[in-house]
Amino acid sequence: MFSNKFVIYLLIFYIVTLSCKQEQIADKIGQWRVVTGPPGNEFYLSPETNNRPPSEEVIRITRIFVPHIKASKWEMDDDNYDIRCEEGYEEYRFEITPQGDLIKLRYENDETNVDEDAEELVLRGTKKSIMVSELPERTLAMLANAYPNLRPEQVWTAETIAGQRYVIKIGKMAFYARNDGQIQTGRRIDDGGLNEIDPPIKMNENEFEEEVSKLLGPYQKYFNFEDNIKRMGGNTKGEDRSYRYVVMGDSRSNWDLWSNMVKHIDGLVPKPTFVINSGDIVPMGYAREFREYYIPPLLKTEIPFFVAIGNHETGDNDMAYAYRYLFGDKSLNYYFDFGKARFIFFDNTSVVNSSEKNLKWLEKTLMETPKDYRKYVIAHKPPSTITKWAYHAWDDIESKIFTDLMTGHEVDEVYLGHIHAYSTAKYGGVNYTLSGGGGAGLHDRYGPGGNIHHYIICDVSPQGHLKQQVVRFYDTTKETKKVLEEGN
Repeated sequence: MFSNKFVIYLLIFYIVTLSCKQEQIADKIGQWRVVTGPPGNEFYLSPETNNRPPSEEVIRITRIFVPHIKASKWEMDDDNYDIRCEEGYEEYRFEITPQGDLIKLRYENDETNVDEDAEELVLRGTKKSIMVSELPERTLAMLANAYPNLRPEQVWTAETIAGQRYVIKIGKMAFYARNDGQIQTGRRIDDGGLNEIDPPIKMNENEFEEEVSKLLGPYQKYFNFEDNIKRMGGNTKGEDRSYRYVVMGDSRSNWDLWSNMVKHIDGLVPKPTFVINSGDIVPMGYAREFREYYIPPLLKTEIPFFVAIGNHETGDNDMAYAYRYLFGDKSLNYYFDFGKARFIFFDNTSVVNSSEKNLKWLEKTLMETPKDYRKYVIAHKPPSTITKWAYHAWDDIESKIFTDLMTGHEVDEVYLGHIHAYSTAKYGGVNYTLSGGGGAGLHDRYGPGGNIHHYIICDVSPQGHLKQQVVRFYDTTKETKKVLEEGN
C-alpha cells in the first residue's frame, strides 16, 4: 500500500507535469529573444502630435528631390524624420536626420503596385557603366543641390523591377533616376543601396504554365487550402473541445525571422491546430518566390497554414496566378468551420474579382453562418474607417461597406495585416486586430508594444471563449550593438 504522503506527492508531480505540458513557449530562437505578453495595443502616435517639427534644412531635401509634391506628413522614428510626399496614388518617403542628411528615399505607387526600394530593385547582371556626362541634366541638378561639395563617383544604367534606371554612386549614397531625370529612390550604400536581385523570368503563357508547374507542382497537395481543411478536419481534437490557433502577417521580407517564427510556432505546447496569415508572404507574387521563400520552412511542420491574399502576392497584372496555382483556384475567398466557429478569408487586394462581387460573397457567407457559431474574418488591408489605420488602408467606400457588414453580422474578431505592426481597435462593437509583424520592415506609430515583430497565440476554451497572447521577437544582435554604442 502507498502512504497518503506518497500519493499526495505523486498527485502534485502529475499536476505540475500536466501544467508544463499545457503551456510551453520558448524564450529564445535563433538570434531572437522572445517575450510573451497579454493582448491589446491601443497606442497610436499621430504625426500631428509630434512636437519636433522638421527644420527648413530637413524640408529642403524633400523639395530638391520632389519639387512637384509638397511634404504632407512627418513623424520621428529613432530620432530621424520620416517625411511623406503624397499626391494621388504616388508617395515618396524620406528618412532624414535632424541635421538634414538623407538616409533613405522610397517610392510607392498603389495604382501600379510599384514599390521602389534601392535594396530590392536592380536586376542582377544588368548594370552597365556609363560616363557622368550621360546623366540627364535634371538628375545632375538635383544631386548638385543636395551635395554641392560632391560629384558622382560612378554611374550605370540598369534594368529594375520598375523599368530602366540610372544608378548613381555619390558619397555614401546610391540613387536611382528615371530616364526623364527624376530621382525615384536612394539608400546608403552600407545599408544595401547597391544591392542586386535575381530577375523574374519572362516567358509566354505556355512557358509560364510549365515553369509554375515545375516550381510549385510538387507542393500543391501540401498547400492547397481545401486539402488542408480536409486534413485538419472540422472538429476540435481536444477531449474538452478546446483548441489553439496562431495569427500572423506580412512575413515577406526577412527569411531568417520567417523561418525561425515557423520553427517557434511548431515548438509550442500545446501545438496550434492551424495558423492564419493575413497576407504579404512573398515580395512580388512570383512562383520562384513561393518556392524559395515561403515554402521551405513549412515543409518542416505539419501545422496547416491558411492565407488571406496580400497585395504582394498578386503578381503580374494583380491576377495572382502563382498564388492561385499553389493554394487553389478558389483560394481568394474561402472559409472553413472548425469547432463552432467560422473562419472567413477575404480578398481585398487582387483584381481577379471586383470589390462589389467580393463583398457580396462575404455578406452571403456571413448570413449563412450557423447562428450559434462565432465568426472570424481575415483580410489583408485594414479598413480606412478606423482612423489610425487610414493612412495605409483599403479604399473609403469599400471600407465603409466592410465595417458595416462586420457590425451588422456581429463578427467576433477581424484579423488584418498590411501595416507592419501590432495594433488593436474596437469599431462598431467589433474587435479588430492588426498583425503585420512577421518580418517586413516595421511601421513606427504604435509604441514599443506595437512596433515589433510578433505573432499572436489564440486559445479557444471549451465554451468557445478566446484568450490571446502576443509573442514578440527582439533581435539580440541589434540589442548588443546598441549597448556597445551607448558604452562608447
